[in-house]
Amino acid sequence: MNTKLKNLFEKYKFSTKDKYEIEQFYLLLSDIKKQNFLNNFDLFALRIQEIDDNIRTEKKLLLWNAISRIKNAILENRAKNWNENTKKEINFLKGELKKD
Repeated sequence: MNTKLKNLFEKYKFSTKDKYEIEQFYLLLSDIKKQNFLNNFDLFALRIQEIDDNIRTEKKLLLWNAISRIKNAILENRAKNWNENTKKEINFLKGELKKD
């Protein structure tokens, strides 16, 4: 692996997966493009970190949305069951009153 690329990976703390994927991409570049990539790596790294931050934020939003929908479904189910049980109890009591 290119020493400068390795140092840049360490500087920006890329994950093992990202290091591997970037290295595979890097190996396909011509020498001139490799140099340009290394010279512009700071911008590239910042953009990748920005994207990762956006992904983390989006995951949190999706998780909270899912939790909220599950909570609402549980509450609706409880309310439905409560109403059904209450109706059954009322009908039972009506039946008991008619017996007397």
